[in-house]
Amino acid sequence: MLSSLTRRSLYRPFHSFRARFLTTYPKPVSPYVKVWDPTAHVPLKPVESSAEWRVATKDATEDDERKIERKQWRDTQGVTIASKTRRLGQRHAIKRLNYYLSLAADTVVCKESIRTQLWRAYALAKRQISGLPSILPDRAWDIIWATQWAHTPQNRSRRSHLEELYRDMNSVGRATTVGQRTAYLESIFLNGKEEQALKEWEEDHSGLSTGSRQDYKPEHLEMGAKLHALAGNADRARAIMHELFDLYSDWDSSIMMSVFRAHTSAGTDQLSDVAKEIYAKMRERMGSKMELQDYDSCLVGFLEARHVRYAKQVFRDMIKDGYLASAFSARQVEEVLERLHLLYRLGTDIEKMTSIALQAISVLPQPYHSHVFKDWMKSAVVKKAPAASAQILDMMYNRGCKPETVHFNLLLKALLRTKDEPHILKAENIGWTMIEESRRSSSKKLDDEAAADIISKKAIQTAETALDSDIARKIPQANVTTFALMMRHHASNFQWEHVDYLARRLKETGIQPNAAVMNVLMDNHCRQGKYSEAWRTYKSLTDIPEGAPGVYPDGATMRCLWKTLRLALGDHATRDDPGLPTPRQLLAEMIHWWTRCRSRYDVERFRMGLAAADHGAITNLMMHCFSYIQDLPGSLVALHVLRKRFDIFPSDKAAEVLQKQTAWVDMHREMQSVRSQYYHSGVNQKNVEKMGRVFNLLMERRFERMNLIGDQFAYMSEEEVGDLGLNLLSEFVRVILKRQYPPEAVEALIDEAKKEIEVSDMPTGDMDAFSVA
Repeated sequence: MLSSLTRRSLYRPFHSFRARFLTTYPKPVSPYVKVWDPTAHVPLKPVESSAEWRVATKDATEDDERKIERKQWRDTQGVTIASKTRRLGQRHAIKRLNYYLSLAADTVVCKESIRTQLWRAYALAKRQISGLPSILPDRAWDIIWATQWAHTPQNRSRRSHLEELYRDMNSVGRATTVGQRTAYLESIFLNGKEEQALKEWEEDHSGLSTGSRQDYKPEHLEMGAKLHALAGNADRARAIMHELFDLYSDWDSSIMMSVFRAHTSAGTDQLSDVAKEIYAKMRERMGSKMELQDYDSCLVGFLEARHVRYAKQVFRDMIKDGYLASAFSARQVEEVLERLHLLYRLGTDIEKMTSIALQAISVLPQPYHSHVFKDWMKSAVVKKAPAASAQILDMMYNRGCKPETVHFNLLLKALLRTKDEPHILKAENIGWTMIEESRRSSSKKLDDEAAADIISKKAIQTAETALDSDIARKIPQANVTTFALMMRHHASNFQWEHVDYLARRLKETGIQPNAAVMNVLMDNHCRQGKYSEAWRTYKSLTDIPEGAPGVYPDGATMRCLWKTLRLALGDHATRDDPGLPTPRQLLAEMIHWWTRCRSRYDVERFRMGLAAADHGAITNLMMHCFSYIQDLPGSLVALHVLRKRFDIFPSDKAAEVLQKQTAWVDMHREMQSVRSQYYHSGVNQKNVEKMGRVFNLLMERRFERMNLIGDQFAYMSEEEVGDLGLNLLSEFVRVILKRQYPPEAVEALIDEAKKEIEVSDMPTGDMDAFSVA
């Protein structure tokens, strides 16, 4: 084991390690935000067999004759027993059984009381009439079996009753009931034998089956429509559904939902039009029985089909029928916003988003309008349409909806993104006017409230005040987002005096800064060479007492910290500054930050801010930081942290940075003449070339052990290639360290680095120091 002096000489930390963790938390995620993307839905793949389940010999005439025959069977097959017995007890038992059979047949959902009384009536009739099973009609067997089949906590005798029914049916040679048949077909379908289930159902339906006739029964028709809908055969499912309702007009309408979803999942405009007709008939048939979850299923169906017009119509019907936006409690507002934001996912261009926003404004109550306008302007910003943003703002004035600070901030974003001089000048005028207005007025804190709470408050204000259709076109006061936009704009133009002035004004107004403002301030200090001041700014806003307002950093904040540390370590004057963290400390801080981010739905936003467009940028920043202090164990752990925690693989330049790190000899403490002589000797370049040869040799040997050749390497996935490169870098670091220390000391150094970074249980490669060359 190495002594403490030897360990310190390897990477020379600036000061003793002290864990410093964030005390701020990210802003809570609104419960109505979207977590499902309907535009990513993949249409169902229909069954591709050559219709084995169809009957090849069946023509239209034969099918019509079969339908007429089914109607006749429907009319002639009753559920009651026709008996002329004169015995009083038998007549009473039959009358009671017929009563409950008729009652169960007319009930869509059999109640527990009917099920119990029906079984008692059947048991009594069987005791009174010895040959009862032989005179029971076919539909009576179906009803009795269906009622006793129910899986309910009250039906404790289910198994014994079904066994008794099976024995009674078997005693008179009765075949399966329709309930048994449909349960069998559904079970084999759900067990992966779709073709067999569809084929057997079609054989039943066409009369080719050798069993008892089931094709005229509604349960059998409903099962056929359901199975074909699940299989993606939308046209066949719709035809069976029409036949079902033609025979039994008052049958349960729930099967329409399965057929509807089969049409919307098909992914064709023609079937989506048919689905619209099914939706209209469903509303007509169900009437007041249609519930919110039924509307939701239809909305999701049209969202999956990416049909904006029909999805908007369902949303409108939900509001007009009183299922949404009927009150303004926080929960009811969230229900509206949840479905509205799902509609937004179909607004893939400014035209579609405009149609969705206009539809929402026309059907939603006035307190929702400001929120809808805000979402509409967000879309215009994303689509880089500043003219549309200005028009939306004008529309708000014309409709009597007073624009708020958030709307003007979105207009500023749209104008600044264009990079056009006229638009930028207009944005600067608006921004500075808003900032000047904030000095005259007290700051508002609506930004910290949830959208549902804001809309609920607006509903109360709207009820108390009349709507002003001729409001003054006054620019509102600035909030923290306005300051952040203007500070970022002037910082990008190197107008640091404006940034400093805005920072002072922000402090004077008492507005709590956010992550964007913090990033600008840190970047301002970094550009001026005040690296420790940038770190102090970060700590002052994120390390705050519990309960006090603070700032939670985003991904760009972490990237700015690594950039600041890299510049500070590259400067001999600030390399030993005790006011800066070590790379290990900063990495531990970033891991703790990421732990709080990763459970959020928008975690990718934080990761993109950290990694930026080029994922290799953050890797290179971190590798350079560890390289400046010759911390090879820290470099190794950092690479694995990026892979395991952030799914960021080592960049191509990471190997080059590590090779230069191992070849570098720190000469900054030597005299100028010694440094000059060393640099002109070419020793450093020779060392770099030597490390490159070692790395290439390790790569060749690893490929030989894995029996990898060029063709096989080309077919490896991106993840496999990344892990291969990471393991190779891990082996390279251990080989270099093993040249200086024994294997147990190398692993001890790596374990110490993992402990300080607080990832003690994380593996660091497929080979340890004892296994490498």
